[in-house]
Amino acid sequence: MALLLAKRLAALCVLMSALTGCGSLSETIRYRLTVNVDVDGRLVSGSGVIQVKQSDMRPVFGSMGGAGSEISGEAVMVDLGPRGTLFALLRGPKTGFGDLGGPAWMLFHVFADLLKGEIDPLPKVRLLVERRPHRVLPLDVIPMLVHFRDPNDPKSVVQVDPANLRATFDADVALREVTIEVTDDPITRAVETKLPWLKTIQGQLDGSRLHTGGSFANELNAYDFYRGPNRN
Repeated sequence: MALLLAKRLAALCVLMSALTGCGSLSETIRYRLTVNVDVDGRLVSGSGVIQVKQSDMRPVFGSMGGAGSEISGEAVMVDLGPRGTLFALLRGPKTGFGDLGGPAWMLFHVFADLLKGEIDPLPKVRLLVERRPHRVLPLDVIPMLVHFRDPNDPKSVVQVDPANLRATFDADVALREVTIEVTDDPITRAVETKLPWLKTIQGQLDGSRLHTGGSFANELNAYDFYRGPNRN
């Protein structure tokens, strides 16, 4: 009995040590995403700060543990004037499930050459926080871009091709570049002012509770536009 109690106390000490910093189970990093668009011959920009809280429970729980990330932030908005607003979402460029191309994946993928071959997630975050890198995103990893033909109607959402903004807007609109930069600036909170219906929407943007893939609006939900405390 005494031996069992000692083992439990030892495990608790290891867990408390990890949670109090001696062997941290998580690291937090923020980055600024900036979308630059040429509109009628002038530069128009929008930017936002997104936070990735990366966790790794394996040092305490071994093979029963796992690694994951928690995202806080929102879609980046670019005000194109009378043409409406361009949104860069909190997801990769392709439809469907999964986080491929999402905020955490993009952060590690874009700066992979700076990570010195490190394979564990927490040291990766520490390296990036230390180096505070800045880079232009390759076209194929730019987050999904969307536009609402009617900002009051979530069903009016359309996907925007980053290589061909003119197809959605007109010939005088073109994407110049999208940049990513590690920062310690505060997380952005403004998207609800542009899309107030995000506060009340349930399920997908087409009104369905389930993802069926029947339309583009059905592929998206509020989770693609903002995440964080008290948000799903």
